[in-house]
Amino acid sequence: MNKLITNLISILIIIVFANVANSKQLKPQVTVLHSSSKSSAGEAISYPKGTPKMTIAQVIFPVGGKLPKHTHPAPLIVHIMSGEVTSERSNGKKVVYKAGDTFVEATNSPHTVTNTAKTPTIVYAVIAGAEGLGPLTVFAK
Repeated sequence: MNKLITNLISILIIIVFANVANSKQLKPQVTVLHSSSKSSAGEAISYPKGTPKMTIAQVIFPVGGKLPKHTHPAPLIVHIMSGEVTSERSNGKKVVYKAGDTFVEATNSPHTVTNTAKTPTIVYAVIAGAEGLGPLTVFAK
């Protein structure tokens, strides 16, 4: 009987240690996709005054879809999930962002964005705004 109990305890210890070893493999892997103190165009980042409010938006650009010249009242970070977009500054400088790219837009920095892929483009934008800020995209007049 003692041998049976000893064997059962040994098996139980092996199972516990095997589970502990496996739990270490279940840790999530964290990869910082982008971190910056300036926009992708080199502009300083400033935050709006007021009670902070974080927003995430999914934007789906149809093929050839375009956001005409606009600004944002708060800084945002954009991640291209699929497709590609071309961002154009007021000075004519163009940058192409493809699936997997991440970039930062500064507050009140005019630009246009066009889907230059042959498929719809999906982007996620995280905006570091404030309560009562109004529209998160302000189109030029």
